[in-house]
Parts: sequence; C-alpha cells; structure tokens
Amino acid sequence: MKTLLLKYDLKGQARRLKGKFPDASHVRETIKEDIKLIGPDGTIVAVFLRDVIPSHLYKLAYELWSPVSEPPSNRAVAAGSPSLRRLKSDGTLSKRRGIPRNVVKVLKAQGAAHGMIGYFDSSSRHFRKTTLTRKHPEMLAGNRRLIHLVDGLYKKHLPTYYAKQRAVIETVPQWGLWQTVFSTIYIAKNFRTAFHLDTGNLPGMSALMPTGKFTGGELVLPRWRIAFAFKPGDLLFFDSRQHLHGNLPFEGERLSAIFFCAGRIAKFAKH
Repeated sequence: MKTLLLKYDLKGQARRLKGKFPDASHVRETIKEDIKLIGPDGTIVAVFLRDVIPSHLYKLAYELWSPVSEPPSNRAVAAGSPSLRRLKSDGTLSKRRGIPRNVVKVLKAQGAAHGMIGYFDSSSRHFRKTTLTRKHPEMLAGNRRLIHLVDGLYKKHLPTYYAKQRAVIETVPQWGLWQTVFSTIYIAKNFRTAFHLDTGNLPGMSALMPTGKFTGGELVLPRWRIAFAFKPGDLLFFDSRQHLHGNLPFEGERLSAIFFCAGRIAKFAKH
C-alpha cells in the first residue's frame, strides 16, 4: 500500500466551508488507489482500500438498503441548509430543529433519503435498536457477513484505532453489532452532502462504503484538499467526527453506508 505524507494542513480554511457544497476548487489531488494518508503531525488521516468488498456483498447491501425512504430532514448542515425550529400542529414552535420544508421538497424530488440501522440512543437513557431496524430487521441481519468483513479490515489496517474502539464497546457488548467495534450504520441514498462533521460518532475511525450504479460523487476532505474516487467495492476509513467531508455531484443511483460506533456509548460505558 502506498503512503502519502501530507505537507500542508488547511484546517482554518476548511472550517469556513462547513455547510457549503464541495466543488473542484476544493481538490488538489484525487485518490484512485490503495493509500494511507499521514498528516504533518504523523497521525493517520485516512486509509483508502480499493476492491476489498466482494460484489455479492455490496450488491446484497444495495438490495436490502434501497427501500430507505425517510428524507434527511434533520441533517441541515449536511444538506447545505439552515436549521430552523419546527412548527407543532398547534402552530407554535417546537424545540426541535430541522430543514425548511421547501428544502425537504427538493431533497425528495432528488430521491434523497437516509436511515439508521443497528443501535442508537434517542431521548431515552438507554440504547436500543433503531426504528428502521425493528421494522426491517433484514437490513441489518442480511448484511452480517459484510459487517464482519469491514470490522476485520479495520483491525488489519488500523490496529491501534481498532483496539481503542474495541476497549470502549466491550464494556457495553449488548450494543455492538455481532462482536464488532460498530454499533450503528448510517445509510444515505442519493444524498449529496455539503461539508459536515459526524459529531455523534465515537472518536476514532468510521468506515465509508458506496454501492449502486453511479458516476462522480467523490468524497472530499477540504482540510487536505483530497478527494477519493469511490466505486462499489471500495472502503474508506477516516475520522468523520474530526474531518469535514462532503460529496462532489454524482449521476445515477448512489447509496453509501458509514459504519461507526455511536459516541454516547462511552458515557453509558462509565456506569
């Protein structure tokens, strides 16, 4: 595997791009091969792996996850939209915030949808299976081999990060996905995202996998002016909690999944 040592860090400039959509000016280099990116301070920024997911697994994932239909109305930054307080049925403002209705209509027209499978905490004091998992258990159970494969690749290529995440999730094994270091999978369907952070994730690496029939949609990390030219079968490990990321435009049917451990697990693990 090739190693690329990054000699620049544009963190300040990248911070100002939050909520804006990526374009070609945000990219100096597009990655199309197996690579490990190392930052100027010696830390691993990302590991990109080509053709590591067999076609029968990513095609099955696409088939099982395609029914996802909920519009991403609570992902304001990722949708490049302002976040407004929602209206209750009685006309008063709710404490909950979301994307304006006109933006949601546009997202629906584009076929954008999302969903969460696995375990996640809501307003309750405990983790539980997500609503989507309870309604469609096959979305999780049918991808067990895929989840184990991604977990194994994480352990192989990023053993130090893996061990730290393992230490946390082993304190609450009931919320792990089949003894892996992941608790949850976020699914994004035909959803081109603006630059955002996944602040709800446990610090460490998340794994991003695309599937479907599409062109374009490169994932951009503006801090490093790097883009990853994804195709089905590829896998990217990076800290989506710390590094702003978003997609270039794409055509076709694109479904991506990010495997992660929910951040609040660490809080529950202390008790």
